[in-house]
Amino acid sequence: MKFGGGVRLAVSLVWLVVFVTWPRPTAAVTLLGIGGGMIVYNALVFRDTVVRGGDAPSVLPLFGGIIAAAGVVVLPVQGAWMWAWLPLLIDWGGLPMLMMALYQRLTGRR
Repeated sequence: MKFGGGVRLAVSLVWLVVFVTWPRPTAAVTLLGIGGGMIVYNALVFRDTVVRGGDAPSVLPLFGGIIAAAGVVVLPVQGAWMWAWLPLLIDWGGLPMLMMALYQRLTGRR
């Protein structure tokens, strides 16, 4: 079934309204769940490509860490925003993967 641009826009606006009107804890848990799932996926891709030396689908760079960081910022806990950097550090598709790619590029190693 193919939908036109107007239907897609309407569905997007409905989801935006639902998300904006959600209570903060629900939005935080949703963002942390989605971002956490992407972080786990990136870790599995890292394991399959670097540790086992095989091929795996491309990693989702930074998305999991950014979404989980947004979830930490939205948490209704005082001072939680100070820990928003942690998902970016934990996400293997984020800073660690970029650092490894930079190392490989500079040293010529694969």
